[in-house]
Amino acid sequence: IGSMDVGGMTREEMQKKIDGYVSSMQDDKITLRASDKEKSFQASDIGLVCQNPEVTEQAWKTGREGNFIDRMKTVFQLTQQPVDYPIHFTFDKDKAKDKISKVEKSFLAKKKDATLTRKNGKFVITEEVNGLDMDVDANTDQVIRQLSDGEWQGGNLEFELDCKVDKAKHTKAEYSVIKDKLGTFTTSYAGSAWGRCKNVENGARLINGAILYPGDSFSVHDTISPMNKANGYELAGSYENGTTVQTYGGGICQVSTTLYNAVLRAELEVLERNNHSMTVHYVKLSEDAAISGDQKDFRFKNNLEYPIYIMGATHDDHTITFTIYGKEYRDKDRSIEFVSETTGVHYPSVQTVKDKSMTKGKKVVEKSGHTGYNARLWKVIHVKGKDDVKELVNKSEYMSTPKVVRVGTKVKKKKKQAETAKDKNKEKTDKKDQKNKKKK
Repeated sequence: IGSMDVGGMTREEMQKKIDGYVSSMQDDKITLRASDKEKSFQASDIGLVCQNPEVTEQAWKTGREGNFIDRMKTVFQLTQQPVDYPIHFTFDKDKAKDKISKVEKSFLAKKKDATLTRKNGKFVITEEVNGLDMDVDANTDQVIRQLSDGEWQGGNLEFELDCKVDKAKHTKAEYSVIKDKLGTFTTSYAGSAWGRCKNVENGARLINGAILYPGDSFSVHDTISPMNKANGYELAGSYENGTTVQTYGGGICQVSTTLYNAVLRAELEVLERNNHSMTVHYVKLSEDAAISGDQKDFRFKNNLEYPIYIMGATHDDHTITFTIYGKEYRDKDRSIEFVSETTGVHYPSVQTVKDKSMTKGKKVVEKSGHTGYNARLWKVIHVKGKDDVKELVNKSEYMSTPKVVRVGTKVKKKKKQAETAKDKNKEKTDKKDQKNKKKK
């Protein structure tokens, strides 16, 4: 029965053996596969049962029915050619449809790129998820048709489902190469007003965690905008037409400047950089990168073969640091440094403003003025055993602003009265002298 030898067994022995066989068939696995996913369940989960339990009685009667001659003939034939009574199986189609569709729905997934973050000094990567879609009803019907074609007599089965795969764009393997520190730079904003401190910290937060893939460009302006309170900014001083004014985001240029210097040290491709209209205190000449509305931006490009990760952080000592991580591509014997060169100095002129509200002769400096400069930034490349190579990075021109001095023109009232009295006395004296001359 079902390829099992049951010769010489009693009815009970036959039934016990068949029951054991059916039970083992219910433990068999049905496996569904979709792309790189698979899931198995037992045949009993879809209600697999023996469809012809009467096979035991049928086998028992073989050689035991008919007259003596017929029985002997049957027994003799069995010695020459054994008879195998097949066991047929059936299953609950509703139960199967429910089970199969649940498994298929568990395969469905939306595409998710791998993610990369930095925590406690280490990179943390989550694995990507490939999107997977399928027609659940059509696949379920197809599996049930194959189970119902009459050929399945139990046993482990595997089904490959029709599906559509939407592969993730960025993978864990892609991020795993980001380990090396390509460039870093720190500036101090200690002593800045509360609003300016908040703006520097907010800018670092908005840029932190940016990932640039090969060929991607990065705009500081686009990343940190809009400059308003809703986006985390406060009022603070900033340059405008040679003067300092209060604006939301004042001080944000220190963020772009710090990042600019980290980019230079990572030797990425700078697409746009502008100097300030006047000098800044937190870096040397030509090391700054100004941000001003839509007119000035700092932009750069990942011109390397691998992705880069930008980490921006502020610290308790009121310093800001940008570090660019990636896969190191430069020779170990090679190093670089940046040298600021002043090529011109423009001292501030002096503007005198008369002030009637101030005492005559008094002077007050209203604006101290700024010295203007012309400067260049050089990159010096040191390679062991070779002469240094000097490359021009940028040229900058910083305007001078005049020193404004207010000079008082107001004469004191008491002094004026005294001068008037003196003049009158002098007039009397002169008249008396004239009379005396006439008498003489």
